[in-house]
Amino acid sequence: MKSLIAFLILAVSFSSFAFVPEQECKDRKGNVLTTNLSQIIKIMHNNDPRGQIYVTGTIAQIQAEDRNGRSHQKFILNVSKDITLSIVSNLEFGRIPLVVGKIVSICGEFLHVGKGMVHWTHFDPHGGHADGFTILDGKLYGDKEVPVN
Repeated sequence: MKSLIAFLILAVSFSSFAFVPEQECKDRKGNVLTTNLSQIIKIMHNNDPRGQIYVTGTIAQIQAEDRNGRSHQKFILNVSKDITLSIVSNLEFGRIPLVVGKIVSICGEFLHVGKGMVHWTHFDPHGGHADGFTILDGKLYGDKEVPVN
């Protein structure tokens, strides 16, 4: 019985430290970005039409997938009480198991569309954009091309 209790305590201890991939979000110049709110606000107010941004927030709403052209998942991310972004994720780089209320980190290209949109949340196989990614539940998405389902 004591060994069972010890095992359960150990299992709970390890499960609370979920693996999060070591992944840096970098802009086109190679500068490492953080999820610091002041850095995010600065990028959002910059006039760079292709500014890279790194945000962490809560999935507020899952929207209908866009099937025009390349298929994309779309969702709304609450970053803070003042910042809500539209996230657009290309399905050619993997389906993200979106759940309202989950916390997600997104690295991608900020576009001045509506209140703000983040696109290119995956690596760029052609090198024209800074690489992006998504981290949800400790899993990295957008780091490779996968078949669209």
